[in-house]
Parts: sequence; C-alpha cells; structure tokens
Amino acid sequence: MASSAVAKSPKKSVNLFYSLDSQDLALKVAAHSTDITLQNIRWRSFADGFPNLFINNAEELRGEHVAFLASFSSPAQVFEQLSVIYALPRLFVASFTLVLPFFPTGSFERMEEEGDVATAFTLARMLSNIPVSRGGPTSLVIYDIHALQVCVFNALKGSTMTAYVVCNSRSIWITVK
Repeated sequence: MASSAVAKSPKKSVNLFYSLDSQDLALKVAAHSTDITLQNIRWRSFADGFPNLFINNAEELRGEHVAFLASFSSPAQVFEQLSVIYALPRLFVASFTLVLPFFPTGSFERMEEEGDVATAFTLARMLSNIPVSRGGPTSLVIYDIHALQVCVFNALKGSTMTAYVVCNSRSIWITVK
C-alpha cells in the first residue's frame, strides 16, 4: 500500500556572509534560525590600501543559497563590499540575496541646480549590475530607503532584479525585467 503522506521538500538553508560592520546583526539573525549558516570572508588590504579579499569555503557554495548582509555606512567600505557582492553569484550558487539594511546615499542629497550629481542613482545602478546567479537574478532587500523608491526603480530599469523595499513601515516588491 502506497503512503498517502506527501514528502515535504527540505527547507532552504542559507549561507549568510556579512561585512565587518554587519557582524553583530548577522550573529543575531543566525541565532534566530537553524537554517542560516554564517560564513566568513577574510577582509584584508594590500600595502597600497586596496582590498585583498578571500571568500572562505567558496568551493562548497556551488548549488547553495547565499545571502550577503551589507553595510554601506561608510563610502570607503562600498568598493570592497561590491567586490564581494559581484563575486558571490559567480560561484555557481543556487540563489543570491543582498540585504542592505540602510540605503545611505540620498539622505542629504538635493538636486537643486544643473550639475548636482545624484549619488543615490549611481549606487542604485551599481547594485543593478550584480551578476545573475545560477538560479536567476539577485534578490535585493533594502530597509530604510529614505523614500527613494522612484530613484531606485528608475536606476534598476533594464536590469533583471527583484527588490524588496521597506520605507516608512510600508513595504513593496519591485521586479524589474
């Protein structure tokens, strides 16, 4: 007699990488779930100050779900984190999610006269160029975006990305294809 029980698909386990500034938050997130495995990156610098980065266990990430908890609180950290963010999806991961708790640019940015440069738009365009993982486009989760949904949406046009945006306690999904 065949079993009528339907086999449950295994719950998705996520390998969570994080920036140095996000370590405390990553530890708290991982403490709340047995489905999150914290992973490490060696954050070093060459003598000239440029990043010398190494993704630990890179060969074991193939086919795995990967997330990166970023912190763009300092402009000096953006380049090194973008380097890792661009590298992770290329490791043949099943899916890649970028979590950005705070969208830093645009807080004081005002386009008041010709020649003002919209740095929020520039950062959004950088994020829209994250490589596609084996499982498809990057999922981007942004909290506290300072009402820049329109800027982010316009910058993501032409990319293949799904973004989850939380602003003023309201959340929206933006899917751009």
